[in-house]
Amino acid sequence: MNELILVLIFLFVGFSTGIFIGMLGIGGGIFFVPALYYLLPYTGIDQSAVPYYAISLSLFAGAIASSFSSALHFRLGNIDKKKALLFALGSTSAAFVSVIFVINIDPIILKAVFAVVLFIIAVKMILESVWKIQTQRSSKLNVAYLPPIGIGVGIFAAFTGLGGGIIFFPVLYYLFLLDSKKAIGTSSAITAATMIFASLAFYLNRNDWMGVNQMNSIYFIVGVPLGIGAMLGARVGVNFVSKSNSAVVKKIFSVLLIIVVIKIILNLW
Repeated sequence: MNELILVLIFLFVGFSTGIFIGMLGIGGGIFFVPALYYLLPYTGIDQSAVPYYAISLSLFAGAIASSFSSALHFRLGNIDKKKALLFALGSTSAAFVSVIFVINIDPIILKAVFAVVLFIIAVKMILESVWKIQTQRSSKLNVAYLPPIGIGVGIFAAFTGLGGGIIFFPVLYYLFLLDSKKAIGTSSAITAATMIFASLAFYLNRNDWMGVNQMNSIYFIVGVPLGIGAMLGARVGVNFVSKSNSAVVKKIFSVLLIIVVIKIILNLW
């Protein structure tokens, strides 16, 4: 596929994903990784290396977009600095160290892990939409729980390429009782820090998983357009954060996730 066309495609994927990054405080990996699994073979990357590139590029692009998104939320006063710092202490350290293990795992296992995670998220969203399940907010947890929870999410981020926002937000909202805008903004800041450290770890260990002479061209053709597009989309998402509660979008999103899961599972054999 022509390089210019690929760049434009990744810009579009990035922009579309950036809207959700800004609206929901996520890292975008839930969109980036499936798209990368499908599109990366067109860049000439060997099939066996696709899972590693998909995860690392997702983290790279998500780090750019979520950093921009968190800066916008900071200006709006939507970040609880203390909770963001404590959460990030656990998530960044775990994400950085976990990459060492990720690059030594069979790519098929990484695909299977990602498929399972997507399936769980999709089923949860479908059940909430169809049965209108409402999760009750409990009494507020002590902030001392933030670093250990962050460690678990950091490991999750490194193994899947997701920034962890899909977990950060509900934890902050349901367990630490932040209002929705504060939870989104704080999640965005933690996600940015987590993805930066995980992406840095992949780069520092690049000789263990990257193909020869592929790094610069692939990051330029794929990672940079994804990141720039997502950054632009994040601006739109933050602007419309107060209008982001759409049941229709959640239903469509959950169905797409199920389709992606089926495709990944079929590709395992």
